[in-house]
Amino acid sequence: MKKYRTLSSSTLSKLDNRKADGEDMRYLKQPRGPGTSWVFRFVAPAHLIGLPNPWDGKPIRGTIARGLKTRHLPTARKRRDQLLGDILRLQEALSDDAAFSLATAEEWREAVLSARETATSRANVGIELVLHGKLEEAEARGVPQVELERFSRFASGKGFPLSRAHEQYLHARRPGNPHGYSPLKLATTLNLATAVKHLRAFLRDDGETACLEDVTLSDTIKFRDEYLPGLKGHRSPDGLSAKTIAKNITLLRPIWVWAMETRRLGPDATNPWDFPEGLSRSGIKTERQRDPYAPEETAKLLKATSRGTRQGDVIRLAIATGCRVDELASLNVAQVKPDGTGFRVEDAKTKNGNRFIPVVGEARTLLQARLAAHGSTGRLFPEWPIRPATEKAAAVSQWFTRFRRDTLGEETDGRLTMHSTRHTWFTVALRAGLQERGVVPRASLLLLN
Repeated sequence: MKKYRTLSSSTLSKLDNRKADGEDMRYLKQPRGPGTSWVFRFVAPAHLIGLPNPWDGKPIRGTIARGLKTRHLPTARKRRDQLLGDILRLQEALSDDAAFSLATAEEWREAVLSARETATSRANVGIELVLHGKLEEAEARGVPQVELERFSRFASGKGFPLSRAHEQYLHARRPGNPHGYSPLKLATTLNLATAVKHLRAFLRDDGETACLEDVTLSDTIKFRDEYLPGLKGHRSPDGLSAKTIAKNITLLRPIWVWAMETRRLGPDATNPWDFPEGLSRSGIKTERQRDPYAPEETAKLLKATSRGTRQGDVIRLAIATGCRVDELASLNVAQVKPDGTGFRVEDAKTKNGNRFIPVVGEARTLLQARLAAHGSTGRLFPEWPIRPATEKAAAVSQWFTRFRRDTLGEETDGRLTMHSTRHTWFTVALRAGLQERGVVPRASLLLLN
């Protein structure tokens, strides 16, 4: 792609290496006569006109004039060279990629809005005409039209960039926000970042200038039905599943809802994620069925592990309490009763998941042994590392998948998972005639040995 013509670096080198003699007077003037302060005067290249200058942010006009605040010629030459360096760096940054980036669009937007506030008529202010001319020049050089349209929409104050909307939406839904919005959990925040990344890739938004207004219903249908199903990776060799696609759509839709509610979009805006009613998508809504472990399968898992190890203890507590295995592996000592009679699950997957779990019998003995051995570390299972990005013990899930396959065979894939330990607990609880989920059935304690 064609770059803007820049000042010759050899010119600056010559200026730096010249001796302080009468020949080195380029761009230096004394408009008030000999013996007065020196002024830097430089005829700006056409492609810099209208851009904010690097000193005070005001638009560059035909001639750049800066008072050097000195009568001393060697000092004036030194300050002139510094100004020339600033101009050179500005020109070098203005490749077509940088010239139509979000940062540059923000500078234009501020200049345009400021000019409108001081304009005396409703006609286009001068800087808008300059912007229009630069866009026409870029189009003639072959810059993609869709890129220029996105840049123009935001630079002229008529668009709300997706990247900026994502940032502000997260801030609006932060914990303790004053708007009353339910705060987003860390896992949801990370999943939303992935969904936005997919959407920006679909829109080819390399400059981060794609606006919410640019996304149409036609785009969202193509994104849902063609782009996402075609994303293949080591975890999804056949493309994203219908359930994962639905999750991406569910995460993206509220950004537009929030932007419309807060008037960041115009009064005539519609949400492109509100799809017209079509065929039933039962495959998306149906949860994958997980079976509880049969008694013989549970026995094999327990025999393949030992009490006192991180693997054996976490499985036994999961079966005895019905908790998610990663919840147990992430427990802090502060969440556990000092006498081992139970523990509190905090920051669970759902609001109702925050609960106190009492334990009895062998489960209590196991918990007491854990506290005695690892209490000083501050965690019940310090052997399972916490991933900083999610604040969860992700390694336990990865280990359990390999362990289950080695112990029960790969044919259990899709039928049995780590989460199946919860189904095992609920099955035993129902058979024992218990309805309260916070009570440990004594029948399940037989599985601990």
